[in-house]
Amino acid sequence: MLPAGLDRQVHDADVLAILEGQDRTYFPPGSAYRYSNSGYALLALVVERASGQDFPAFLRERIFAPLGMATAVAHREGHDTVAHRAWGYSQAGGAWVRTDQSPTSAVLGDGGIYASVDDLARWEAALHDDRLLRQPWRGLMFAPHTATDEPDVPHYGYGWRLNGDSTWHSGESIGFRNAIVRWPRQRLAVVVLSNRDEPGPYPLALALGRLYGAPAAGAGP
Repeated sequence: MLPAGLDRQVHDADVLAILEGQDRTYFPPGSAYRYSNSGYALLALVVERASGQDFPAFLRERIFAPLGMATAVAHREGHDTVAHRAWGYSQAGGAWVRTDQSPTSAVLGDGGIYASVDDLARWEAALHDDRLLRQPWRGLMFAPHTATDEPDVPHYGYGWRLNGDSTWHSGESIGFRNAIVRWPRQRLAVVVLSNRDEPGPYPLALALGRLYGAPAAGAGP
């Protein structure tokens, strides 16, 4: 849906403008499932309107700082720097070339956050208690709100893929792939961050989890 001849990066507000130009949806709301990055961009705009803050400031003050995520930042070119950052790479013509920013890399509702493994470990730990969200709101994230036909995703929660005893999500941008898999009953989580476009990290996260006693994918309690 990106405009032809686009010569700049789009931001969350641009996503709203693009959606406003559409005259139909893929299916009637609530009748089927399709993963939507655009939905997360809209949620970032909702957060800004409700909080009166820009989205990066909200994340910094309400999530990153309270949890001690010292190096995490919702990155905006020209507004901040990312210390000790990794650059993204993609394979082209038999060689690895730097491919670090795409036209959609500046959309922050669905990505654009730079964080270390230590930062993400702190964030994951907070999902076990009330530091970020109290019950019943926290439980809603991991409730099976809709069924899907995607492999390893029998149900989708609020921002989490649910597969038996595990909850997980993956993400990618040009030159980057990542995955986090959680086994809450075992208090086990695996985070894989990669600054290359292949291979996908989800199978590696499952394999690492098995080394520490994680149940097989899809296994229930």
